[in-house]
Order: sequence, then structure tokens, then C-alpha cells
Amino acid sequence: MGSIEPFVLYVSKRFLDKASKSFSLGFLVRKPLLEIFKKMGLKFKELERDEAKEALSQIAETKGIPITIGQLVKTLALAFFVPTGIFLATIKKVFYRSGIDISDSIILEFLAEIPRAFRPSLIYDIWLIVPKTAEGSENAKRIIKEIVDKVAVPPLTEEEWEDLKPIREKLAGRLEIKGILENLWKSL
Repeated sequence: MGSIEPFVLYVSKRFLDKASKSFSLGFLVRKPLLEIFKKMGLKFKELERDEAKEALSQIAETKGIPITIGQLVKTLALAFFVPTGIFLATIKKVFYRSGIDISDSIILEFLAEIPRAFRPSLIYDIWLIVPKTAEGSENAKRIIKEIVDKVAVPPLTEEEWEDLKPIREKLAGRLEIKGILENLWKSL
């Protein structure tokens, strides 16, 4: 049985480009994870930005979730939805891409851009998985593993993990959540 602890997975642009081909998503995809869920035929409710904030707040209020997890979820809602300049100065842009409610978990997808001098910016997705139940945690992990299996390339290489350092360090200063400082792809 899994835990109901929220966790973060970082995903490289390289992986998402390959996923677009593997799942026949087309050329420009604004909400890749959402589109992948559609192609997989999964039942879910799309969450707009405000709905995602509300869903996180509702999870935090749930009686079955320990206070520390509830507080963590509220912190997540605040941290990921405040204006970019306040939150992540080292990241040029952070966009809310999509939210997915699969009844037993909420999965939020954010796009982060790390500017680099005289070189192209680095693009990553940040997937925030907030299980509502222990079964939800296991279900979300199963779906993510199915996606990775179909794409057949690692979501993050060691080099990409190292390139993520500015994001990881900035997030670690704001959030204490599983996956912020450790590459959870290795244990998923």
C-alpha cells in the first residue's frame, strides 16, 4: 500500500518531444500530459488553474489526511500559483500547463524555462502528483510508468538532472516535498 504523500517528478523536453511522437500528439502541444491521458483513454477531469488551486485546498481540508500533509498541500498551492517573479527568480518563466483529476489523485503539470547566457533556454516540465488516497498514489505511479514504458526513453538523464539544479535548489528553499531534491524516476 502506498502513501498519500505528494511528490514531484521532473521531465525533460527531450522526453516530451519523444512522447509527442509515441502518442501521436502532433507538432505543438500546449498540455502534453493532458493530451497523453486523452490518448490513453483514461477517465479524468481537466482542471483549469483556479480549479486546481481549489482542488488542492479541498484535499488539504480532508479529514483523512494528517495535518502535516494538509499544510504541505496548502504550501504547494501557494508556491506553485504565486506570480513567477516572487517564487522562482532563477527560472525565467513558470507556466501552469494543466491539471488532471483522476478521482483518486490530482496531477498538475507546470512548464519551467531556465535561461542560459548565449545558449538556448532549458525547458522542463514539473509534474506535481497529489494523491487523495494510498490507492491513488499507486494508481498515479502506474499510469506514469505506462507513459514511460510507451515512450521508451528515460524522462530525465543524469545531465538533465544536473541542469535542473537551479530549479531544485530554488524549490527546496520553499517546499519540503518528496522529489524536490531527489530524482524519483530512479525509484518509481
